[in-house]
Order: sequence, then structure tokens, then C-alpha cells
Amino acid sequence: MHIHFIYPRWKKLLEDFPELRETLSGREVGTFCMAGLGIPTAAAAIPPDHTVSMTDEHVEPVDYAVHADLIALSFFTPQASNAYAIADRFRAAGRTVVAGGIHPSMNPEETLLHADAVITGPSEGVWESLLEDFLHGRMQRLYRGTPNAPFAQPRRELFRASGYLRAGIVQTARGCDVRCPFCVVHEYNGPGIIRKPIPEVLDDLRRLPFPCFYFADENLLFSNPSDRAYRHDLFDAMKAENIRKAFFFAAYPFMLRGLLSEDIQRLAKAGCRQIYLVLGLFDPLCRELTNESLIESMRRLQDAGIETMASFTIGHEEDDPAQTDDLITAFASRSHLNLAEFIIWTPFPGTPVFQQLEKEGRILTRDWSLYNGAHPVFRPLRETPEALRRRFIHLWRVFYEKLDTFNVNQRYAKGFSTRIFNHE
Repeated sequence: MHIHFIYPRWKKLLEDFPELRETLSGREVGTFCMAGLGIPTAAAAIPPDHTVSMTDEHVEPVDYAVHADLIALSFFTPQASNAYAIADRFRAAGRTVVAGGIHPSMNPEETLLHADAVITGPSEGVWESLLEDFLHGRMQRLYRGTPNAPFAQPRRELFRASGYLRAGIVQTARGCDVRCPFCVVHEYNGPGIIRKPIPEVLDDLRRLPFPCFYFADENLLFSNPSDRAYRHDLFDAMKAENIRKAFFFAAYPFMLRGLLSEDIQRLAKAGCRQIYLVLGLFDPLCRELTNESLIESMRRLQDAGIETMASFTIGHEEDDPAQTDDLITAFASRSHLNLAEFIIWTPFPGTPVFQQLEKEGRILTRDWSLYNGAHPVFRPLRETPEALRRRFIHLWRVFYEKLDTFNVNQRYAKGFSTRIFNHE
């Protein structure tokens, strides 16, 4: 059989704000885009006696007459409304649609209104039975992946988009030891951590067609002995295999504060160029931005040649809007940030925090296209949604209005790689 995957289009942070796109410098500011990992991994998990193809709607329109036995969509929440429209159109023409990814996994009942079947969790180990059932006319509505399934090596060649940043996404584990109320990992991948064998990670890195990559698993930076041991073993193996690619991590402030000098030196020697620091999500900005130990940790990283790109989440219930913007501006100056982005706090469906806000009647919309971090989708306690939106626009302007395009691109090269942009 032939399975055709579709990656639905979704709006990046600043696409709905032409007034910012016209004034901000830097080609990628606010529209940061890398080739996804979900569909390449799902495609790699399909048994080899079947064939696959893919449409990335960011670069080409969906062909509703495509020759395929099965249509497969993989998406997360900002893509969901568009994904449903695509699925509905295929099904209206009598085509069979399967949906997977984070949003369908967290919202299977809703997704099944638009798809013939849903895969929840990892798709590795699921496709064999699903395709067999489909072939014999007995396809079930729900297939559940398991966190301990073997890891598939992503088929990244399916992404042909030349406009994306030349950076890949590399997976080292499933699951997490920390259960956060805003996070989907426990529901999607299960509690605890299942690590990808290091030889498989190295194989993925060898095949990676990009000069730099993003380690997708924050637990790789945790300070407990098992995470540190795996990280050290991986970096040693990368050095032994002479894998020389720049990479970056996402991290919360408590993770940076837990890094020892030895950890920082290992990160630098292994090729870490930048930390994507998520602020205002795990704790309010009023506590995180006034913690001097965080500034000190960032300076230690900078001394080792590791930059920081900060993602400031605004709208936390404990933050005072009258003070937050000044705190952010002062922090950005004192910490010598390389790059920054600003995101409106967004409760994602299926998480405990979304359920709580829905119970309180504070969810404003279920138009999932607005859940991209650029729109207030809930009613804040301390300000109006419109005031929150105005602060979002103001902060982008304050940080970038004095930087020209050349300077911003230099910062991208410093934090990622000199070959981060694809000029084909």
C-alpha cells in the first residue's frame, strides 16, 4: 500500500502581525521554522513493503486527488483546525484518513470526528497492525502506541522545504521525570524516561543533512546522576565518532542553575552553541528574572562560548503586568541575550491547566489556529486579553527595533551555525 502524509500549515508567531513583520529586522525573527520530526519518524516506522510520500503545506498545496491508499496527518495544536478541514475534505471524497501526533493524542475523541482512526502516543510498533486491519476492512478507531516501542530512525528526506532553517531535531528519549501542569509529555509519552540507545542516536546524527541540530529532550540537561551519565556518555561517543555539528537545547532556569562547571565545559566541547531558555512558564517571571544565580549561570555559559536565546512567556497568573515588561527589558540587558522571542502564555488542550481554566469558564476560544503563542486564548486575571496582546507587540518592538537585519543574522549564526540559513 501507499501512505501519503500531510503536514498541515500553521501560523508562526508573527504572521498575524504585519505591523511587526514590517518593522522587525532579521529574516527569521518570529517565524523560526525547522523541519519537523513527527512525520519523518512515523514514516520510518511503516513496514518496508509499503511506500510513503509527503506534502508539506508550508511549501506546496495539498493535492486532494493524490494517489494513495491511506491519508495520514500528523499535527500539534496550532495546526489542528486546518488539519481537521483537510481531513474532512478527504473523507467527503471517500478517502480514509488516519491522524496522529500531539493534538490527536491529547484529544482523540475530538479528532475522531474528523478522522477514521487515531494513533495516540508514539507510532512505532503501531503501523503493522493498523495497516493489516485496514487491508482486511477491520480498521479500529483508536490505536495506542507504547513508550517502550523501538525508536525509528527519521526519514528526514521527506522534508524538501528550502526555506526552513538548516537545523534538524534529534530525539534521545521518550517521557519525563517531572510532571508539569502545562505539559503534554506524560500523556503523550508516559511517565519516566526511556532513553534511545546511544548507537542509534549516533546513527541519526551521521545521517543528519544539516550543520546543526536541536536536542528535543530537556531531560538531557537534568542534574540527576542518570541524566548526567547518559549525557556524558553521549558526548564522549560523539567525540569518538568525530561528529562535529553545532547543537542547542531547550531548558528551564532551574536546569541552568543545576549545571556544574564540568557540565558546561562538556557541553561546549561537544558543540553546544546556544541554550533556548524558556522563561515564565515553569515559574512566574517575577521570580525567575530576579534570581541572580540565573544571571550567573548564563554568564558562565557565555564564558564557555554558549549563547542564550530567551523565550519570555507573558501572562502568568502570578506576574504583575505593570512590572513584567520592565523586568524583561532589564534582564535582557544584564544577561546580554543573543536572541529573544516573546510568547503569550497558552494552555494546551488535554493538560491539567487547560482543564482548570475550562472549569473556571476562562477559555475564550477553541479555534486551535490561535494557540500558537501569539494570541490570548484565555481570560487573564490581572489584565484584559487586549492589554496582553498589546504587551506582546510592545516587547517584540523594544528588543528588535534597534537591531538591523545584518546584526540579527549575525546573532543567528553565533547561536546556531554560520550555515543556518538556506539560500537555495
